[in-house]
Amino acid sequence: MPLSVCRKLGLEEMKTTTISLQLADRSIKYPRGIIEDVLVKVDKFIFPADFVVLDMEEDEEVPLILGRPFLATGRALIDVQKGELTLRVNKEEVMFNIYQAMRIPEEPSTCFRVDDIKQCEEKAFKEDAPANHLERALQQDTSLSNEVERNCTLIPLGDPD
Repeated sequence: MPLSVCRKLGLEEMKTTTISLQLADRSIKYPRGIIEDVLVKVDKFIFPADFVVLDMEEDEEVPLILGRPFLATGRALIDVQKGELTLRVNKEEVMFNIYQAMRIPEEPSTCFRVDDIKQCEEKAFKEDAPANHLERALQQDTSLSNEVERNCTLIPLGDPD
């Protein structure tokens, strides 16, 4: 959690820590501290969560990362194939569709182009790919032997006799 968000929420009391975090860009950050037992509301459930506080620039489009301990507390079930995340408390559960959540832009000006790219890839593949496997194998074999003839000198091995 960014330090600025922590201050906006009035969560000034944090435990010191000696951990270091290596970020995706391979930079190393040293947290300001850890805030424990922050109540986080997810739909109709309220969970306690611990947050590592970093002195970093706040980005409203980047959500807070709720890690493995939080998912364990919420008894999360993740179905990657269906794109569903289910949080459970006792016999109650709440299900989220991850694919649907990713499609809804936070701002009207946000644009997602994944579908367009996939359609272009499929079209290019159909145009470039041979119709059947035998044709493809023959094309690859011919191009490989032509490349060998152009770029290699064959040297016989064994006795010259």
